Amino acid sequence: MFRDDWLALWSPPGRGVRGYLVQPDRHGYQCHSTCSADSAHDSCVKLGSKLENSALVASVNLLLAIAAFLSFIFPRFSGWGLGLIPITVLILMIAGLLILRDLWKTGTRLRAVFAVLLCLPVVMLYMILAVWEGPLYVVAEVTAPLRLRIQGPAGVHGLEIYGPDHQQAEWTDDDVGLVWRFEWSDSRRFPPMKVDFSYGQPPAGFDQKIVPPGSMSPPPLDPNLTYTLLVQPGMGMPEYFSLHGGQITRSKPDPKICWGGLTVPDRAPAIVRVDCVTRKSLPMPQRALDRLKAYQERRISFY
Repeated sequence: MFRDDWLALWSPPGRGVRGYLVQPDRHGYQCHSTCSADSAHDSCVKLGSKLENSALVASVNLLLAIAAFLSFIFPRFSGWGLGLIPITVLILMIAGLLILRDLWKTGTRLRAVFAVLLCLPVVMLYMILAVWEGPLYVVAEVTAPLRLRIQGPAGVHGLEIYGPDHQQAEWTDDDVGLVWRFEWSDSRRFPPMKVDFSYGQPPAGFDQKIVPPGSMSPPPLDPNLTYTLLVQPGMGMPEYFSLHGGQITRSKPDPKICWGGLTVPDRAPAIVRVDCVTRKSLPMPQRALDRLKAYQERRISFY
């Protein structure tokens, strides 16, 4: 007992020396509880060694890349994936440095090879993103004016908003019913993957077209009408949405109306609206007939 008391008083904790705390219990016996300062130091050493493990760092990065890829498949969660991509790039660079260090050492080369194999799927994900044509996510926030957010790894190249009159479009580039349009202006750079803007105020880097020409701002949107949103991604085909009262849903084309070719002598077929079943052209209004006549007379290069 005297020896334990002496150790408790004079044995300094730390540096591998253990200190004993001697306390009497309720039965009067002496209880010895060991507390070592080395335990916290050992935990820090183990944590540091794990962070320096190239294979472990590459494994964590692969899991983050898989999570980002899955979020891109579901457009609603694509914002999470866009936030994870810069993190995976940073971790990939750190993993590359650790791999070089492990390759330099003799006992860790096998671990470095395994880390390289784990990094390959992450690099493949970046290559897929370079040509990604997945769906975009469009959401509206009911404010004054209406606020829109478009996001997705395919990029946002432009937006067109059409009124109900657009249902009477007679050719593929017919802009009847066009209310507002903007498109990416820098052809040397890939368009942004996320834009957040208010109606009538295009995001930075985009040029707008206001209808009617010469007006300073587009006409206000009527919440009682249904508008068609044509979103042009940076990669892939245009996507169509319907806007009604601040709610956006994916637009479904009329199953009875399709596009087909109309034979024009000595010219390429004119693409007009046709019946999806009979494939016969539908009745054309006067403005469509005037354009078709101009096309036949070679006054315009395409219908």
